[in-house]
Amino acid sequence: MVKIKNAFAAATVATALAAGALTTASTPAEAAPGGRVCLFLAPNTVDIDGPGGLRPFGHIGWAFRNSSRTWTYGATEGNTGRPEDTFIRSGSWNRMIHNFKTRYTGNKRYVKYRCLSTPSADVTKAQRAARTSKHNGYSLTRNNCLTKSVDIFRAYSPWLNNTRRLPNPKPFVISLTPNHYYNKLLPKAGWSGTVNL
Repeated sequence: MVKIKNAFAAATVATALAAGALTTASTPAEAAPGGRVCLFLAPNTVDIDGPGGLRPFGHIGWAFRNSSRTWTYGATEGNTGRPEDTFIRSGSWNRMIHNFKTRYTGNKRYVKYRCLSTPSADVTKAQRAARTSKHNGYSLTRNNCLTKSVDIFRAYSPWLNNTRRLPNPKPFVISLTPNHYYNKLLPKAGWSGTVNL
């Protein structure tokens, strides 16, 4: 009887410790195994100049996990096509979140993100795609912050070449808006719920 009680107590402690370990991870995005990608949204940014009354189209930043401790992240933040309009950084999950959260204020501010786990990750190929995005120009309708993010993610994992997991940002030849893509398409593709910065 004592052996049964001791075994039961050990199992209870092990279960409690396992549950505690699961709840002490910084965030679900940081805790997931394998590859992981995230899109960051600045919903109040308008990418084109025009008369008053235009609703915000939004702006997207991207991130992918390099290892259990580091991420590569960035965005194309201008419409000139110059390399200096694109930023690319590497760092911890907390550093990345801080960078997106504090990068801008006002309408340009990144305010939320969604993530998706992948079964595979080719970090070298994704980093190469990120560097390419810095030098391959800009077109509001065909080669913008959203389309460049998707290109980087497709390089990161072939699993993301399936449009059910990573929707096509140009289903009608021209790009969808970042707000529409993030708010309407990603939830249908199994991405995580949105997390506010």
